[in-house]
Amino acid sequence: MNIKEDAKQFAINAHKGQIRKNEPDKPMIMHPISVGMLLEEYGYNDNVVAAGYLHDVVEDTEYTLENIERIFGSTIAELVKGASEPDKSLSWKERKQHTIDETKELSFENKLVVCADKINNLEDLMLKFQKTGIRDFSRFKMGEEEQKWYYTGVYESLTFGQDSELPIFLRLKNVLDIVFYNKRNEQLEDIFSSDPNYYHKLISLHSQKVELQKLKKLCSLPKPFVIEFCGTPRTGKTTILNNLYVFFKKGGFSVNMIEELTTSDHYKKVVLPKIQHMPTDKLNIAIIREAEKQLRHAISKNDDIILIDRSLNDRVIWNYRKFVRNDMTEEQYRQITEQYSTVSKELIDLLVIGYTDAQTAVKRDYINSLALEESRFLNIDNIHEYNKNMELSMNVFKKSVNNIYKLDTTDISPRDSSVLIAENIMHIMREKYIKAFKDSI
Repeated sequence: MNIKEDAKQFAINAHKGQIRKNEPDKPMIMHPISVGMLLEEYGYNDNVVAAGYLHDVVEDTEYTLENIERIFGSTIAELVKGASEPDKSLSWKERKQHTIDETKELSFENKLVVCADKINNLEDLMLKFQKTGIRDFSRFKMGEEEQKWYYTGVYESLTFGQDSELPIFLRLKNVLDIVFYNKRNEQLEDIFSSDPNYYHKLISLHSQKVELQKLKKLCSLPKPFVIEFCGTPRTGKTTILNNLYVFFKKGGFSVNMIEELTTSDHYKKVVLPKIQHMPTDKLNIAIIREAEKQLRHAISKNDDIILIDRSLNDRVIWNYRKFVRNDMTEEQYRQITEQYSTVSKELIDLLVIGYTDAQTAVKRDYINSLALEESRFLNIDNIHEYNKNMELSMNVFKKSVNNIYKLDTTDISPRDSSVLIAENIMHIMREKYIKAFKDSI
């Protein structure tokens, strides 16, 4: 018998239908599973890990300590008892004071379960505060000062008679100091001293990314999260893509960035010679199939995130341009659109469309290069035409991609555009991870 897996499954069934008090879009069982996984992460024994999964069962479900002892034995039952509050009829202050007093006398293994529970609670609270920038205790029975008194008292009881330098105790102390004692990163505050508002935005982004990593530990998505970027030239797309790649990579995600197909050396040297003499309709379908092949190969590597520079959806804009110019019949355009839509719906999770007006795009092209000669494509008329075709393609996108984020970057820097796009990506990824978790239990 695998006592840890049995305990985990028992807890999943026992907490079925319950939601997380401070985050009602999350199932309650996420917390006990996180506690059990945290204890396993630190290398503690199977009984301690099992008790981590079960620690809220007696307190929050119909099951009793007798049930736990009968199924899992007296050792695990005793560990669960040490993490459970007494009579719920007592006042909040009485129950919490009892926990503080009793925790001081618990065995070391009992203290580990309690410590992991408090770490997970406080880390979730910390991330919520950092995401929103608001310290909100409204979902708790008592306010900030009472919570500070309680968690500080529990920490002191946990470390009483123990080595307070143990990594698990240090982790609790760190998050306790951040949530209740205003612990800050002075080095980063100094770096961003001239732009504190941007620093606060980055704190929010970082906390969202940390939350995604916590969700990722609980479950996995059925495939990598695929984001395609397209839109008006000179919207800062290359800078944004690089910023996002570094942002997620530093956060522990495996990220694959796919370059634009039709400007790549592979396309020019390998693909184009094979297809360049095809009729227009055949050639465009061949390009879409090559983009699909490229993307499916990337998906097979099982990265967490794939960033694509101009892929399937960008082809729609160019094909619509050919259609309105009479370079393609309506039947050819319909056939290509159907081919694209089927593949895009299956593979692309988010389409990010960058937009800027033609005048700004051309201005940026001159400013960002050394040349004063006009670009072959980057001129006012071509950008106007591209933007018009992009707008007329939006109805196709809405049928072929589940999530679209269009951002007007005319008056926004690539830095600030990166912030907005990262927020949008992580919001959708968060929903997908939570759904994947619910589907897995």
